[in-house]
Amino acid sequence: MQHRLAPLMLIALLVSCGAAAPSGAAGVTQKNAEKPKSRASHRRVRALTQRPAAPRQAAAADDGGGLRSELLHLPIYDPSGQAMRPFHAALARAAAGRGQARIAFWGASHTAADLWTGHVRRELQLAYGDAGHGYMMPVRWHLGLRHQDVNVKASTGWQVSRYRQVDPVPVGDYGYGGVAVSSDDPEQWITFSTCTDNVCGRKAEVVEVWVRNEPKGGTLLVTIDGVTRKLSTQGKRRAAQEHRFELPDGAHTVDIRPAGDGPVLLYGVVMQRKVPGVILDQMGIPGMRGEIVLHWREQNWRRHVQRRAPDLLVLAYGTNAVGDTHRPIRQFVANWRRVLQRLKRAAPGASCLLVGPTDRPHKADSHGVRRHRQQQDLVIAAQKQVAAEFGCGFWDAAAAMGGRGGMLRWVAAGLARGDHVHLSREGYALKAERFLWALLQGVPPRTARSAAVSAPALP
Repeated sequence: MQHRLAPLMLIALLVSCGAAAPSGAAGVTQKNAEKPKSRASHRRVRALTQRPAAPRQAAAADDGGGLRSELLHLPIYDPSGQAMRPFHAALARAAAGRGQARIAFWGASHTAADLWTGHVRRELQLAYGDAGHGYMMPVRWHLGLRHQDVNVKASTGWQVSRYRQVDPVPVGDYGYGGVAVSSDDPEQWITFSTCTDNVCGRKAEVVEVWVRNEPKGGTLLVTIDGVTRKLSTQGKRRAAQEHRFELPDGAHTVDIRPAGDGPVLLYGVVMQRKVPGVILDQMGIPGMRGEIVLHWREQNWRRHVQRRAPDLLVLAYGTNAVGDTHRPIRQFVANWRRVLQRLKRAAPGASCLLVGPTDRPHKADSHGVRRHRQQQDLVIAAQKQVAAEFGCGFWDAAAAMGGRGGMLRWVAAGLARGDHVHLSREGYALKAERFLWALLQGVPPRTARSAAVSAPALP
């Protein structure tokens, strides 16, 4: 990986795209992050991008500095030896300028923040080509949701539809990312735009608006760079519909709002390029388990998956399930088998990868001690077993944190938050570095394109 990835990726991660959302809006963008203010900060950034010359395991008792500077080399578990081949072949085509490598990435809160997935996206795009951001959830319906390297801002009056564990509706039409929004109010709006000062995300040449047609559907007004199109969502029956617009490769702004003549339902928006490179669709819903996929109506979800044509499907769930001691592990296994059957029906030729839970100890007892959860071991073993059954890979995120007690050390080192569940921005970057090392094992070291070629010049 040392020969494949540009050395300034983490620095790029620290520059967020966009400005603050205006009053009355909910933005999926972030303010520009502050640059490191001291030499020590610069050293920490450099330490995260350093890679040992030879693979070696990180010491389980690393101190804070060691956790940051050490890459724990934990390969993807893949008894078949074939799980990553379709994705690696796609990377080789992208590197040769003959195609794109596409990743579909579902998960819970770790994924929703787009911190570790955003870092993975940037590293791969700088190494293999920036083919654009890809699919985006339509509004920031949860504070834990954001997208890196793209601007998304919206009004707050949209109705959000998604599966909830207390929902009496067992299966709903939520589309590709598991969340849809609707409104008939012409005062509601959503704006998507490319970045201006980031190393990635500056250009797009394809915009897709995904809606649902229905008998009483209204008109959606889509304004791209000041030019408005009227999209009817009226149809004889409920059915997904995708509207595609091809544009000059460059900076663009897309504004979406209902015309007010009836309800419109929006699954999401795609902004990407047609050039060779990498696209990573990130779709996270905080608090969920892998079985959430089974609560999404399969017809439209499969339609969207096949339209995106991913070369790699990643399911990053398990941290929430670690607390489900009331549920027998056999039920957990049965649900995962159904989930992977659904994935295989949607994309039978793609690579698939399960990412296990991060380390999640018990809450502190009366003595302030946080004990290891035995349920975590059961969840990891079950995911590993099911992944192998379906020819998928499995990456053990808890082991990549150093194994049992890893979360305690990461919190002490400032790499994880005090809730002992979520990581800090720096911690997600380190997780991404360790994940990337595993993801790229087996890729020829000279297939990556030069970052100077694939990345636009900074101002």
